[in-house]
Amino acid sequence: MPSQESAIRYNEQQKLDLHLVDESGRPLVVCVHGGGFISGSRKDDRCLQAAELLIAAGFNCASIDYALAVPEDRFAQWPRNVMDVADAIAWLHERAGAYGYDFDRLGLFGFSAGCCLSNLYIQGGRRLYAHIGYPTPVFSTRALVGFYGPYDFPSRQAERRSLKTETNRDLSPSHWLRTGNHRAAPPVLHVQGDRDEIVYPAQHEMFRQDYEERGLTFVPRVVPGFGHAFAPRDCDAEGHSIDLGEEIIRFLNQCL
Repeated sequence: MPSQESAIRYNEQQKLDLHLVDESGRPLVVCVHGGGFISGSRKDDRCLQAAELLIAAGFNCASIDYALAVPEDRFAQWPRNVMDVADAIAWLHERAGAYGYDFDRLGLFGFSAGCCLSNLYIQGGRRLYAHIGYPTPVFSTRALVGFYGPYDFPSRQAERRSLKTETNRDLSPSHWLRTGNHRAAPPVLHVQGDRDEIVYPAQHEMFRQDYEERGLTFVPRVVPGFGHAFAPRDCDAEGHSIDLGEEIIRFLNQCL
């Protein structure tokens, strides 16, 4: 039977939940919640649904919290939030033997801001953490499942980007992908609602174009009629339903 360990402290401030299958040697997927860098938690509905989906398909899941800012300044916890992502993944690496998952088959699953942070971990890697002065191990990932993640902050709406040019640059996965060794970038399945007024579909298109221009694997999934903050299985305001579970699991099975 699957098991769960809740509220495990992975650094001095933050916690994670582990959802484990009953078969050793299975892959691990780390889920990073959304919330605009100011809200959300590892226990929100989207993360719980993702964990349920993953466990049912035989994947272990770690759902993590990270430092949140205040609404008055959504960037106040940068770069502490991306440091927390690295801390959580390092903690999970150290305990792979104890929990029995295959850390070499590591995937990330992020919603909105959590997709951005996951993508930064992947695209920025050691260069990003050296740039922000945070010595940490950085591990290879084999896949990213991302939902409506901000990708390029300089081109976002004025109210959703920083007043600091360097923060907009450093917080953009686009910057790190365009200036780095893209050959190490893993396959991405990125889901975007075509009516999203928070993370515009243009962000998704920039991400897709950058990946495809470099010969990388990008699986685009644009969902008609949906805005922001929907789950893999959800309904829109007009009652239209989606179920992306099978597509997500097929992608992860191919990558992990």
